[in-house]
Amino acid sequence: MRTRRSLLTVAIPLLVGGCLTDMPATDSSETSSTPESTGDAPSTSDQPTSNQPTDGLSTPECVQGYTVSLSAFAPTRQFPTTFRPSQQRLLERIIAEDGVALQTYGRPPLRDGQYAEHEAAYYHVEVDRLGTEEVPGRLAALSWENGQTAPAGETAIAYSNLPAVDQRALDLLIHGPEYSPKGLPTQRLSVSDAPAPYPDGIDDSTLVGAGTTWVEWDDRVYDITISDEAESLTRRGYDYSVTQVATSEAEFQEFVADRYLIALDDLSSEERSVLDRAVDAGEDDHYEDCNEPSPGYTQLRQRMKNERGLPNPQSGWYVTYEGERYLLDIGEWVV
Repeated sequence: MRTRRSLLTVAIPLLVGGCLTDMPATDSSETSSTPESTGDAPSTSDQPTSNQPTDGLSTPECVQGYTVSLSAFAPTRQFPTTFRPSQQRLLERIIAEDGVALQTYGRPPLRDGQYAEHEAAYYHVEVDRLGTEEVPGRLAALSWENGQTAPAGETAIAYSNLPAVDQRALDLLIHGPEYSPKGLPTQRLSVSDAPAPYPDGIDDSTLVGAGTTWVEWDDRVYDITISDEAESLTRRGYDYSVTQVATSEAEFQEFVADRYLIALDDLSSEERSVLDRAVDAGEDDHYEDCNEPSPGYTQLRQRMKNERGLPNPQSGWYVTYEGERYLLDIGEWVV
């Protein structure tokens, strides 16, 4: 019987997913969140209760497991070729302009090596880092609630009437880095002690050191305080380009097969036994060893460590076995 488990990272390519930019503003209408993470550890969905020891000498059955799964070869479904709207806008710009040089205070919106679909064609994304620089800034706090207005006796300054240096600072505080995947919150927003960029200095600013200021922007009134306390930000430069690799889904599948498909033929009988049981388990299940890995599992895992895995953020390998194409995943879990 399986027990409650969590997946462990093994020394093979595994999924690294998540968001693609840092977002300083948080929507506290649901939770008080931190900038989005880029790594989410996968976890199993079935979590039956664990067997308890019956005496001082016995231990729970299956406190650790080793899994092998085989699913159908389906690159257009398994590769994240469709992006969030903000990322898709950047992709379209890269294609239209034959490359884009982008500076951002967050992580790169698109990852090097990703594949992208646009108007039925498929592209390979290449990202070169141009360098980093420290940009001067000031510590800022900002808040907004749905329906918020300036207090009696206070006048809200229109965003369009602010100096360009203040507009640039508020744009990052409220919207996050360029091509950020998140939109504006619908109920409330709170930013505390976040650095606001002032790459051209603060001489022209009307907000820095002015205390609490009310600013109206796109039918929202923000309570803003930008101190004169210096705080630098790191700005990174990236050079984006794409290469078209296919003009149809069928072409893309064959491109992926040529590039990533690994033939599993020179196998030991133990490895074949593991793979045969994974095939029999089907896409909705997997082969599994309890507590100790079988020789077949150990041999297969060692073999795949030396093979080319799928590009980040996908995990596993595309393989051919007994004339069929599969996505092979190898994993471990512990209680």
